[in-house]
Amino acid sequence: MTTIETSDTKRVLELLTQGRITVDEAEQLLGALRDAPAADPAAPQTPPRWMRVTIDKAARDGRPARTVNIRVPLSLARSGVRLGAMFPFVFGPRLKEEFRKQGVDFDLSKIDLSDIEAAARDLGETTIDVDDGKAQIRVRCE
Repeated sequence: MTTIETSDTKRVLELLTQGRITVDEAEQLLGALRDAPAADPAAPQTPPRWMRVTIDKAARDGRPARTVNIRVPLSLARSGVRLGAMFPFVFGPRLKEEFRKQGVDFDLSKIDLSDIEAAARDLGETTIDVDDGKAQIRVRCE
């Protein structure tokens, strides 16, 4: 029995002892848990299709709170990465040198699309505090 199954079973038993569900309901829930197919972490996941960026700015100085919600197709981002990967061939070492002047050691020619796909799948929801917590940016793939 996995940890999730154990915690689910405990939760059903807690609900039963608290009187929130009947014995019959507990039996049905435990049966459903037992019959539910286990999630296979190695099973292929459908790749995300969208990147959602939400920006929340708190109300202050008499201004109302604002929210901006942007949903970008990942296919557009993939195309941008492919286009960006051509820059080193077009502009040569000059572009790489400009990045280094800005303190960024970045080589666009070494970008691997499979790494970007993996990062998008594993992103979850990332939250970034901006302006000392007065605004928040949340990024997730869906």
